[in-house]
Amino acid sequence: MEISMFGPLQVRDGARVLGPRDLGGVKPRHVLELLLLARGHRVWTDMIATALWPERKEPRNVVATLNTYVCVLRHSMFDDQARARRVIVTEPGAYRLALDEIDLDLDRFDHLVLRAESAPRQERLELLSEAVTLSDGPLLEDARYDEWVQEDRLVYEDRAVRAHLDLALDWLVEGEGSTCLRHAEQALARDRYSEEAYRLVILSNHVLGRHDAVRRAMSRLSAVLDRDLGVGYDPETQRLVSAIRSRLPKSDIVSSFYPAALSRAETAGALSVA
Repeated sequence: MEISMFGPLQVRDGARVLGPRDLGGVKPRHVLELLLLARGHRVWTDMIATALWPERKEPRNVVATLNTYVCVLRHSMFDDQARARRVIVTEPGAYRLALDEIDLDLDRFDHLVLRAESAPRQERLELLSEAVTLSDGPLLEDARYDEWVQEDRLVYEDRAVRAHLDLALDWLVEGEGSTCLRHAEQALARDRYSEEAYRLVILSNHVLGRHDAVRRAMSRLSAVLDRDLGVGYDPETQRLVSAIRSRLPKSDIVSSFYPAALSRAETAGALSVA
């Protein structure tokens, strides 16, 4: 069984595909999402109750109600109820998912990013590209406003942004300014306050000779920082702007800001930045 948590929740089991509206209602879906977020660890019934009824408007018999929701989930997700009980496990005072029965997109994303940290250049690009494709959407999009998902959503937004920034940098030192720009803009779409993303947008446009785009990106960043945060450029951004205005060679600017990445690229036989 494959379960996708990035974007709308989706459960795929052979030819059967279930969306967030196919799981027996909002509360049973929330129970499944809470169990998924626990990644195989038990979730106590009082923790589930706090998430499902945050204003303490709990039903008279919480345990019986949760048992009903779990029963609804099992019947919605599985034809084979013996298998359903193996996957959605009832324990004393708690529930958990048997993740050895589930292929979870979050697990695949984490594994790809971890492998990329020590992978050779070409494999790293492939691993990170697969990771950002997997993470194309907010975590549990249908639970967008529920408090209990916010912390995990922020964690995976940060990880997805980091993967896009790493890809942008790798493509920049490969001499692929357009691909660098695309990933930097995607990072910026997910984190509008990332100065690192803005620096890569500015630098990739500079490498591509798009001087008007460089000025527009600088203006966008200045406006966001001043209007929303009441601050100016951080020291790294100031240094980049000064280097560009001083008309230093493009390769010198890239090597000045990302020497470790360039060293890695050169060792692997990457193209130089013109």
